[in-house]
Amino acid sequence: MTVKTLEVSLSPLALAVGWYQDPATGQWYYYDDEGVRYVYVAGYLYQAMQWEPAPKVVNVRQGETLRILVSFKYSGLAKTCKLRGGIGNLGLWDVFDEVLFAWSPSFTIPEATMPAIRTMQVDIPITTAIAAGKSYSIYAKLENGVSFIEGVTGSVALKDAVFVVSAEPTFSEFKITDYVKV
Repeated sequence: MTVKTLEVSLSPLALAVGWYQDPATGQWYYYDDEGVRYVYVAGYLYQAMQWEPAPKVVNVRQGETLRILVSFKYSGLAKTCKLRGGIGNLGLWDVFDEVLFAWSPSFTIPEATMPAIRTMQVDIPITTAIAAGKSYSIYAKLENGVSFIEGVTGSVALKDAVFVVSAEPTFSEFKITDYVKV
């Protein structure tokens, strides 16, 4: 079995609390005091994710494993939590439609009085739940007593970060290119 790796940084998003309008689409968004972004649709607020183009594409096959590596800064008392990784698609209103997910084993972040960089990983087995020949997006977040705050305790979604290749060989565009008398 092969393990493919993709690294994600959990860097903070610095926006003030309030309403923002996308100049290209006119769509309204609201950022709360925890940095969570909401999209305004038909009089309701829906939690949305920040989407960024993936810095690279990792090709995986069904039966392989995608390893997502994350880094973040932590200070405070010792904390036990898990890392959750997800593979999915851009859904309606910028929501992440998760198709596959996995948790790391529980781990304890040691007490730190000064912010210290921590690195963790989560392995997601690639199953037949995701179709071959398609691109998928990924994200990661800390769980178990940790609130999701995009860019602080969870990543933005990396769009089209994973491509699932077919396990079967594929032929296409077979044609006669020339014929001559010999």
